Amino acid sequence: MEQTGYLDLHSHILPGVDDGSKDWEMTMQMLQMIYDQGVRHIVATPHNYPGQKKQDNEKIRALAEEVNQRAKQIASDFEVLCGNEVLYRRGIPQEIEDNHVLTLADSRYLLVEFYPDERYDDVYQGLRELIESGYRPVIAHMERVHALFEKEENIWEVIKLGALVQVNTKSLMGGLFDRRSARLRKYMENGMIHFLGSDCHNTAERAPLMEDCIEKLRKKLPESCLNRILCENRDQFLQKKYI
Repeated sequence: MEQTGYLDLHSHILPGVDDGSKDWEMTMQMLQMIYDQGVRHIVATPHNYPGQKKQDNEKIRALAEEVNQRAKQIASDFEVLCGNEVLYRRGIPQEIEDNHVLTLADSRYLLVEFYPDERYDDVYQGLRELIESGYRPVIAHMERVHALFEKEENIWEVIKLGALVQVNTKSLMGGLFDRRSARLRKYMENGMIHFLGSDCHNTAERAPLMEDCIEKLRKKLPESCLNRILCENRDQFLQKKYI
């Protein structure tokens, strides 16, 4: 497997923005942990919820760039990119145009979150709206969305539609009798998962994990499967090309 470091597509490392890092001290601790886990490209994806004060994208970009500069103090090959984890609601394409929602690294990729009990029809139609508007939605922590995780055919339908799937590394780290982890590994082997994300929020119970997860996966999955997710998809994303 060609390695130039992992991509972490989902994180909450910006200080004082959401329920993630509370201050600069924690952000710096998280960055060091992330780097030690083999990550070289991480996307900061603060929550973006409906009904709250409209996000000022330029402020988020400026903060992410400051975090990026601090990451460079750890290592020159360490890069922090900017985005959002957007809770789905109708009208997101217009919010992007109005500068209130950030795509991932200023690409056409968009990390979109659904409520766990969201109806499948609503998930499908929401994804369709984004795709028809020219965006490439990445479903955040798909394993939490019951209508997808529990029905393999639904995952295939949204992938055929044009959506992509991200899962959290911690969800893949269960032991022999963890049914969720076993099912996710099967989905990975079948080509139904495109990106991994730590979804890190702090340095304790929601710490950044990547290499710890991948070491476990190497014992259970073919190298070709891991290479597709960790290298091929990473490179396509960084080059802003469609997978």
